[in-house]
Amino acid sequence: GGACGGSHVKAWRMAAKSSKPLLVLEDDAVALPTFSSTLAQAVKEAPKDIGMIFLSSKDRGSRTQAGKVLMTPSFVWTTVGYLIYPATAKKLLAMLPVDMPVDNFLAWHIKEGTIKAFSVKPACVRQAQTWNLGSDVPHSDDVAHQ
Repeated sequence: GGACGGSHVKAWRMAAKSSKPLLVLEDDAVALPTFSSTLAQAVKEAPKDIGMIFLSSKDRGSRTQAGKVLMTPSFVWTTVGYLIYPATAKKLLAMLPVDMPVDNFLAWHIKEGTIKAFSVKPACVRQAQTWNLGSDVPHSDDVAHQ
């Protein structure tokens, strides 16, 4: 996971060719129980010029409420999962190469207002390894493979 730029750029290329938003999840993303309901609500209340919805709630600053679940981010800080809209994917591709880690690149452009992005509350996803370290609760993906 983390800042592997190549896979994100590949995803943006897919999104740019599409007519609907694309869900991008890093390989260590774990969906939380609220995933479907929060995501559906976020999409419903998103403004017309929405560019991205970040599905985790990590932020370096303080967020403000923008809707029932939509939050206006201060400085988003993880790319573990997000929904990206075609127009924004095209915009990001036009700004390549990504000359810094992807999360910083996105956070910077969001802060500058180049990209209209929101995050959600409650979070839809979290990163696998940053949670319950040493816990013996099986991961949903482990269970699925048994």
